[in-house]
Amino acid sequence: MRFIRKKNLWEGEEILYTPELHWIYTIKPLLYSLPFFLLLLILWVMDNSVVAASAEGLIPAQEGIAALSFRDLIRQVFLAGVLVVLVVFIARILQYLNTEYGVTNKRLIMKKGVLRLTVTEIPTDRIESIYCTQGILGRIFHYGTMRIGGIGGSMPVFFMVARPYGLRRKIVGIIEKNKAITVVHGELPRAAPAIKQIVEEEPFYRYGSFVRVLPDGDIY
Repeated sequence: MRFIRKKNLWEGEEILYTPELHWIYTIKPLLYSLPFFLLLLILWVMDNSVVAASAEGLIPAQEGIAALSFRDLIRQVFLAGVLVVLVVFIARILQYLNTEYGVTNKRLIMKKGVLRLTVTEIPTDRIESIYCTQGILGRIFHYGTMRIGGIGGSMPVFFMVARPYGLRRKIVGIIEKNKAITVVHGELPRAAPAIKQIVEEEPFYRYGSFVRVLPDGDIY
């Protein structure tokens, strides 16, 4: 996790979970090549039996010579296959050592590549769906491939990650926790404007006497 810890963390961000690329990623080409080498082994044994029968005179010598040339061809194909598998195995080991997965309190980070570096990330608040795929070997050895669907159609991939369902539960837990934090620390709704109470005042009347002044100064 050297790359993610030193170069790719935001302020206030912390790593909560570090998924791992499964170890079977390195030997998967070997498993797929076993039927090929098994077939070469069967042909090798059959050619040896033909050569032995030719040496004992049980079959014509020409067939024995053809079997020898075919056995040489099998040996060359076998050596070429071993070389290809070895190169792929070394490349897989380098890829395994240079792959980093990280789950923080704000986003998911995937770093891959040896000569060509690829960094993929997606904020947790933009995740819409999580897809998990497991084959027969994945169910046996507990690994799988997770695809993260986000807003905008992006699809980051945790390829051959160990314990994929545990990773899925961790991501869902972080998303729910962030939602709860948003509700608690979010902006408070604006207060509704106060309703101005209109008090109807009672009409004010002044009562008095009607005064009339007579010409002679008397008041009536």
